Formats: sequence, structure tokens, C-alpha cells
Amino acid sequence: MNRARPALRRPAVAAVCLGLVTAAAPQAFAAAAAPEPVAVINGDLALPAITGNGNTLTPVGWSVGSTSANNGAGTTNGVSRYAGTVTGHPEQKAAVMLPQNGPAYEFKQRLRGVRPGAQVTVTFDDSPGIAQQCAPRTVEQGQTYTVQGEGGSAHEELTEPDPDKEWNVYGAGVWRTARTYTFTANAYEPLLTFASTVPVKPNGGANGTGTNGGTCGPMITNIKAVQVPPPLDKTIRGSELPPSLAFRGNDKRTVAEAVTECNTAAGRCAFTPESDYSFAYYEPARQAEEGYINCTRATITRERPLRISSRTISDLPAAAGLPPASGSAARSIMNGQFTTGTGTSPAWSPTADRTVREIISPGEVSWIETQSGRQRTEGWFTSNPTPTDPNQDWRLYTVVDHPSTQLADRVYQRTGPLTPGEQARCRSNRPSAETPVDAGAPAPGADRG
Repeated sequence: MNRARPALRRPAVAAVCLGLVTAAAPQAFAAAAAPEPVAVINGDLALPAITGNGNTLTPVGWSVGSTSANNGAGTTNGVSRYAGTVTGHPEQKAAVMLPQNGPAYEFKQRLRGVRPGAQVTVTFDDSPGIAQQCAPRTVEQGQTYTVQGEGGSAHEELTEPDPDKEWNVYGAGVWRTARTYTFTANAYEPLLTFASTVPVKPNGGANGTGTNGGTCGPMITNIKAVQVPPPLDKTIRGSELPPSLAFRGNDKRTVAEAVTECNTAAGRCAFTPESDYSFAYYEPARQAEEGYINCTRATITRERPLRISSRTISDLPAAAGLPPASGSAARSIMNGQFTTGTGTSPAWSPTADRTVREIISPGEVSWIETQSGRQRTEGWFTSNPTPTDPNQDWRLYTVVDHPSTQLADRVYQRTGPLTPGEQARCRSNRPSAETPVDAGAPAPGADRG
């Protein structure tokens, strides 16, 4: 973001304008943006480190089942994870087995940096289960699961079959690499979810008579993603800005909780603006105060006092201090984080008094229009420094629309011909009683008798 010197108020730009002022048209995009990488945390499922053949600890950055339990980490156990030395993966990557058919064991992560309207393509590798508990009949025709991104439909997948699997022996794995799934996000940081659809039913045992108890399911690893972000939309009005959102790890939290977290200390959070979606602009021109109509036969020159005021639009709780509760309020901690991240010091609710010299020709009306310079800043307050455990990472998305430090306000003196109604009013007689009152009556004392 460009830096601008802080000021209590920007100087106004005066102009004489005879035509209507129109807002600038939205920027046109000649071609679609190129795909850019999405940061999938621990996409190779290598963390935490595996000792032995495997464990059931949830991989770093991922949640199993509910994202609101266990401080955003979801179920602490539930997916079996196998070391690359036993998965049979061609690159010896660790992998998770999706063990249960049900929402309690969905494997999910929020995709950081993705916004509504983005087209996201996810790639991953899959294989039928290799667990010792996997009976031959469980994997001989492949195993089913779904992959879904928030905003897209669930895509059904079927792994390759493994006809050579033996009971109570680790399988060799039959891997398909670079599987793809594409969806259009309808939320900020959409959830990516993998879920087994293998039924939990009696199908295990050496002779196929035991139960798998949900312990045999498809395996996935090497999860990556790219996105094509949506274009900037400058047509969104200040009254239609997207609401602020808060997350901790993969868990959606209340905005008030995130504000409390960031207000704990000056360095608790850092604000990073989304430069591609933050911009300066002029709001539509509006008439300031009354119009002045010249019904005389002479040109009128007058000094008109004018007050220009602006406000900040934000849905953050008052505790955030964006904007401050009043002009005399001390700057909040989050206010300091915002100004540090943007390199600007906005005047949140400025008011300026000035004088405009009007010149009105006979038979014309004069009025003043103002056009405020605005700045729309979109960005994220995030934990500072980023926690080692991604499930403890706070993130608060917000949009603040405030007076610009880059664009000076515009003041227009406008003149134009009178409307038919104004012309009729100018031609009408002066609204006054006859002088003197009762002019037809005899003067006092005229009839002396």
C-alpha cells in the first residue's frame, strides 16, 4: 500500500463544473488471472514425526470431525497415519487412512488465503487401505470416499482395487497420483474435507466373517491446491461490505473473541492488508446544504460557509477502536496494529470548515456538491508470531472503509438554469400585505364633523 503523510484533514480540491459528475467505472480485466498456490498446511502429512509404522495422532494443521472441539483441533484421535516406509507410496510419503463412515471422522482443513469466488483446484494421491485389519474383500474392488470444498459439491471417489491384500498383513498399497478436484469457494478460508463412505459392517476376519469396526478405509496423501482468485469488485457499496469473520485454527470463532485476543497486547496480532483488494476511490457526489437562486437582474457574488465531514464504515466491535469511539478517545491496540500494517494514519471521522465564493448569474441557481476521497482497506489481523501449532492461530478478516489519506476531497460549485417552478416563483409578486394597512380608509382626523 502506498504511504501517505498523516494529516488531520486533506485539502479540498475546488472545481467549477457544468456537467454531471459520474463515478469511475469498475476496472476491466482483459484476461483471467493465472493460478497461484494455496498454502496447505502439512499437506504431505509428515507431522508430527512418526515412530514405528504409524499412529493415530491428528496430523498437524488438520482436524478430525468437529472443528469446534479441542480448541479447533477437533477429535484428537481417529485417523490412522502410516509412515512412508509402509504406505507403498511411490515417493514414500506418509498417509492417513479415513477410518469411519460418518461426520465424526471427516478429515478437514481451512484453506488460508482463499476468498469467495475463487476457483480452487485440489490435487491428492489415494490408495485402498493397507491396514492389517483390512480383509481381502474390503479392498478387492477399491474403496469409496468423498472430497469436498466449501462452496462445491461432494465429489465421489473410488480407489484402485487391491486383489492381492492378505488378512493380518500390511498391504502394499495401490496408489493413484495427482487426482484432482475443482470447486468455486463461497466462503473465506473454505473447509476442504475428505470423508470415507466405506460402510462399517461385518466384512473382516481371515474368512471374511469378522468386523472392520471402521478401521479399514481409503488412504490419502500429498494434498496440494492452487487457486484463481476472483477479480476486484469496486461496485460494492459501503453499506454492503462483507462481514468480519474470525477463525482459530480450523474452527470458526466469534469476532468478539478475536478482538479480545488481539487487544491483549500491542504485538499480539499483526494486520496485513490485502493489497489486491484494497483501493482508494471517490464516493458519488452529493449536494451540500441548500441551493441559492438568483431572481435578480444582477450577478451575485457571495461567500458561502461550508462544512465537510466524513465517517468510517466498519462492523468491528467498539472495543477494536476502528473507528475510535470519539475524536478524543485514546488509540486502541488494534488501531495501532492497523496503522502499522497499512503505513497510514487515517482521520477516522474528520470535519473541515471552509468558505466557498459563489458567483451566480441572473436567472440561475447555484449549489455546492462534495465528493469525499475514500479508502477501502481489506485485510487480516493474525496471531503474531504465528504459533507453532496451527490450531492455535487466530485470524480475523475485516474490511474498513475510511476517509482516504491519498485522495483529497472534491468541492464543486454548480450552476444551472432555473426549473419551471423556480422561474414561476421568481416572477411572482412579493408576498407582502398592502402598505399602509387599510389604504382606502380616510386619514385619521379627516372627518372633523
